Amino acid sequence: MIYRTKQKEAILSYLRELAGRHATAAEVAAGLAAAGQPVGLSTVYRQLEQLVNEGKAKKFRTGDGSACFQYVEGADCGSHFHLKCERCGKLIHLQCRTMDRLSEHILAEHGFLSDPGRTVVYGVCAECRAAERREEGPTEQPGAADRR
Repeated sequence: MIYRTKQKEAILSYLRELAGRHATAAEVAAGLAAAGQPVGLSTVYRQLEQLVNEGKAKKFRTGDGSACFQYVEGADCGSHFHLKCERCGKLIHLQCRTMDRLSEHILAEHGFLSDPGRTVVYGVCAECRAAERREEGPTEQPGAADRR
């Protein structure tokens, strides 16, 4: 049975408003408090875990081992792989035949059944890479020094 509480709905709403970003339990608690809806940290942790169990949120481990959470859009998040940007935190839902073939290969050749819904590839998204290139400034074209 799924219980709906005012606190749980506030937490779910907060995650939804992050629009593809993740947050730690402490960040959720701080965000709710700043919005005038204080919820105790232990309640936030408990409710986030329930949202994960209900399939409404995903839980990820950060590089330091702490947990962060993200709202899950749509009911079929378990059938595809995910890409997680280590810079901005964006989660990309990946529908990709190549990844499906990789999963099939792993099963056929190694006897290991992967779980696409829990498989996350970490890296840097296109937007963050583009921002990094802009920050680096224009690069000199090969041979430009020879033409001076």
